[in-house]
Amino acid sequence: HSGSGALRPNQTIICDIFPRDTQTGYFADMTRTYIKGDVSTVLQEMYDAVQLAQERAIKLIAPGVPFADVHAACVQTFIQLGHKTKDEGFIHGTGHGLGVEIHEAPYVSAGSKATAEIGNVVTVEPGLYYSELGGVRIEDVVVITKDGCKNLTNYPKVLQIP
Repeated sequence: HSGSGALRPNQTIICDIFPRDTQTGYFADMTRTYIKGDVSTVLQEMYDAVQLAQERAIKLIAPGVPFADVHAACVQTFIQLGHKTKDEGFIHGTGHGLGVEIHEAPYVSAGSKATAEIGNVVTVEPGLYYSELGGVRIEDVVVITKDGCKNLTNYPKVLQIP
C-alpha cells in the first residue's frame, strides 16, 4: 500500500518496505515507525512497548519453540504495559514466514500450530494501533539457527526524524 493522506507533523508514519530480489525472487521485509516533529509521551511509550515486545519475542525464538508461544509473549508484554490486544492495540499476528511469497507459512500468531525449525525465516513485527493516536510497528526478519535465531535486519530503530 503506497499510503494515503497528508503526512502531518507530530504523528506516526509507518513505513513497511518489502523488496524482492530480481535474481532469486526472495523477499525481504522491514517496518519502521517515524515521527517528524515532537514525540508525545504517549507515542514514545507505545514505541517503547512495541520495541520491548519485539525484543522479548526474538529472545524466545529457537528450534522447537511454538510460534504461538512467541505471539503470546508479545500479547503478555502489551497487557503488562496496559495495552489492549483486541479490537485496538495489538490487532494482528506477530509475524509470518518470508520467502518467494511475502506472507507464507510458518505464521507467528495465536492459532499457529508450527514450531520454529532451523532454517525458517520469519518476520517479528508486533504493533500497536489506536484510532485516536495512530500506530506503531517495528519489523525485523530473523532466521532460526541451532542456537536460537539471528536477526538479519540491521537498520536503525529511531522514532524521531531530525
